[in-house]
Formats: sequence, structure tokens, C-alpha cells
Amino acid sequence: MKKLLVTGISGFLGWHIAEHAQSDFQLIGIYNKTKLELKNIQLEQLDLTNQSAVSNFLKKHQPDAILHLAANSNPNYCEQNPLSEIINVKVTEHLASNCAEQNISFLFTSTDLVFDGKNAPYTTTGSPNPIMVYGKQKLEAEQKVLKVFPKAIIARMPLMYGLPKNGLGFMNAWLRNLQAGKNVYCFTDEYRTATFGGDAAQGIFALLNNKAKGIFHLGGLERMSRFEFATQMAEHFGLDKNLIIPSLQKDVNMPAKRPADVSLDSNNTFTFGFVPKKLEDNLEKLSSSF
Repeated sequence: MKKLLVTGISGFLGWHIAEHAQSDFQLIGIYNKTKLELKNIQLEQLDLTNQSAVSNFLKKHQPDAILHLAANSNPNYCEQNPLSEIINVKVTEHLASNCAEQNISFLFTSTDLVFDGKNAPYTTTGSPNPIMVYGKQKLEAEQKVLKVFPKAIIARMPLMYGLPKNGLGFMNAWLRNLQAGKNVYCFTDEYRTATFGGDAAQGIFALLNNKAKGIFHLGGLERMSRFEFATQMAEHFGLDKNLIIPSLQKDVNMPAKRPADVSLDSNNTFTFGFVPKKLEDNLEKLSSSF
């Protein structure tokens, strides 16, 4: 079995990676403070900012591949806390450097927010131009990774949805509010190609299995606004869609600017075996087990 080390196992995508792990991978999940109970996974605590501890950990466990999910992915937090660069950039570069030295496959998850939202849909050859600190940090991390380890995989992730049992994700929050009869305010002018977390995990394993290298997009099949997404979600879950209130980005004062449309063209990843399903199909499955 191939030994796969997964940083950020306690996060949204980490939960889906664990849930959809392939049988030929032995997973070692890395967490810093939050330890979750995950089936069939060896969990290890590690401070990724401690470079000597990381180097010793890799020498001890000798993974075949590292999936680096750990990040501070809250754009507003990153905008107001420059120290987020440590986990988002410096840790990423150090891990990639270690992988290059030890010949370990490395996949780093970046974001669709490296784009400015003016020329969607974006292919992997599109010119990044982030308008927020988080996007700038992720783009810098991409560049540093490919400089120290040209054979690395950069997977740009879109908005991801799902209902992980760790309670994370915007869907869990929206459903809780709708069930309680509370309004949910959703942008009509922010467009993404959202991907189900399970489909994203499948795409990541496809890239690892095919020994891909370079930049890939893991966007879903449909471009839609958050408002359109929320309306479809409410319909499938039998909740009152009249509680979903349309709103505009420009009317909400947030520290981090949001690009209007960062829809991704993911054709280059489809050829590697990434098979995302339509929103309707995933919502049907999620609602039936909710």
C-alpha cells in the first residue's frame, strides 16, 4: 500500500479525503489542535511550522506522497492577519522542498481565488491576478512550490460543498438556519463552479494515481451564484426557499474583496479521470441521507 500523509485532515476537504480514501492508500492524517475520530486512518499531531519536527517526521514515516490541505482559508482573517502567510506560504514551501529532497510526491491544494474574476471561465493557462491577501498568498505558494519541486501537483479548488459529520462547510450552516426558520442571505452576483467534496477527493486521488505534475483545476460542471445554489438546495431538502434572501457583494462590508466570477475550466483534469457530478445529483444523494 502507498503511504499518503494528509495535512489538515480535520478540515472540510480532509474529512472527504478520509471518507473517500482508496483501498491502495494507507492514510496518515496530520492535525495540529483538533483531533477527530476518523475511520481507518492513523492520526498524528504535528506542528507544521516547526521545520525540524516536520523533517524528522517525514524521515520517520517515509510517505510515498503528501497531500497538503492545511491552510488558513478564511479570506477575511488573512486580510487582517498577515501572519497567515506562515501556514499558507512558508509551511507549503518547506514541505515541497522536503518532498523534492526525499523524492516524495507532493500535491498542494490552491484556490480559484488566485483569479480576479474578470475573465471567467479560467483555464490553467489563464493569468492569475488575486485581489485579496488569501489569493495572493496561495499564488505565491504555488510559485514557490513549482520552483523548488517542478514535479509537484497544484490543484486549484473551487467553492466546495457537502455535509461532513465534523459540521464544517457552508451547507451545514445554511441548513441549520433554514431548519430553524431563519433567513439565509446569499449573493446573486458571485459566481463559482462549486464541487462536491467527495468529487473533489476523487479528483485528487486521480491526479495522484496518474502521477500528474503541474497545475490542475477541480471545478464542478455548472457555473452558478450562491443564491442559485441555495435555492436548489432548499428545494431538494424540502425547506422554505422563501427564507433565502438575495443580496449583493457590494452591499456587504467585508475586509477581503471578493472577485465576481472565478468559474474554472477543468478540462485538463477531466482527462486525468476527474468525474464531478451535477449539483442536482449530489443534492439528491445528500438529502436522502440527511
